[in-house]
Amino acid sequence: MDGLTILREARAAGLDIKVDGDRLVVRDPRSAAHLAERLLEMKQEVIALLGPDDEVAWRIEVMRPQVPLTGAIPCLLARPEAKTAPLGMCVSCGDPLVPDRYVRCAPCVEAIERLLNELREGR
Repeated sequence: MDGLTILREARAAGLDIKVDGDRLVVRDPRSAAHLAERLLEMKQEVIALLGPDDEVAWRIEVMRPQVPLTGAIPCLLARPEAKTAPLGMCVSCGDPLVPDRYVRCAPCVEAIERLLNELREGR
């Protein structure tokens, strides 16, 4: 199983995953300990997938006010002007996409996943 798949499974199981310098920090629930162990085995790949935390953090802060208190969640954008970005650019922030990405860059996807997880957990 690749790092992205295990990362998604771990998040779906409720694990809180963060990068702290060169450390991968994985917290609760204990019922997902097997996924936490796999993440730690693949530490370097997972850290690379998460990218620099500051690249994700600013996106979360920009996207957070876009989430309504009730109703459907709209398409979250890091830079609203990017929604008309040309092919090969992230439609959320406008940054260039790497070859395996087609719509959103990894930091924007990570920001959206973290934000939605926070909302789901009521944080």
